[in-house]
Amino acid sequence: MSTSAEAQQTKLLYYEDAYLKEFEARVLAVKKQNGQYGLVLDQTAFYPAGGGQPADTGTIKGLNGQAKVTDAHMERGAVVHITSEIVGNFSEGEQITGIIDWAHRYQLMRNHTLAHLMAEAVRRVTGLTMAIVGSGLDIDKVRLDLAHEGSLGPLLPEIEKVANDMIRENRPVEIRMMPRAEAEKFVERFHESLKTLPPHVHNVRIVEVKDWHACACGGTHVKTIGEIGAAQVLRRMSKGKGVERIEFTAKTS
Repeated sequence: MSTSAEAQQTKLLYYEDAYLKEFEARVLAVKKQNGQYGLVLDQTAFYPAGGGQPADTGTIKGLNGQAKVTDAHMERGAVVHITSEIVGNFSEGEQITGIIDWAHRYQLMRNHTLAHLMAEAVRRVTGLTMAIVGSGLDIDKVRLDLAHEGSLGPLLPEIEKVANDMIRENRPVEIRMMPRAEAEKFVERFHESLKTLPPHVHNVRIVEVKDWHACACGGTHVKTIGEIGAAQVLRRMSKGKGVERIEFTAKTS
């Protein structure tokens, strides 16, 4: 990938519309690395892996080429779309069409929003504000690692019930950018903080389940929590002294 292409940041269309399934873009660069290809576009709706959320998958189609996108990552401000094979070819500067694997993306959106909601459900049931010391999500499940002494096992049925009661209220999910100082005060109202956010981040993207929970987040989310469908707690496990892991998923209600 050329230095000039690397210096151009990819416009992130998923921040403007997380429901965008198809988009047009221009190829900035094509590179080959470790037996795979990386396509850099001037704009994209593909979410690159980060913040515990996996990358989107899908297809990129051009006039003379087509590729299945199996991964994506951010590299110096540019989203690199990874494919193991290009059928035909792509040329720098050509127009392409990107198509998101919507079923994959939408389940990630539902699970990611559920992760935010579940943190609040745990707080409501236990009456405690637990630090989240680890997290991760995929299409089949989400995990939260919580700083907590003792087992959450006996509380899982109640946590699931509270989460589903909240989902039925179908509150909106609001996303906005805030200056860091304002964001710090805002999330404190919801027992959250920005202490894990790198100090160079001055404008913060806040995701709020209206009046229930808010935190800094760069992921994709549903518009209303009713879209989650239903919460199903899968299991809990101890991850060592003082750390409880719970796993759960969004399922069709």
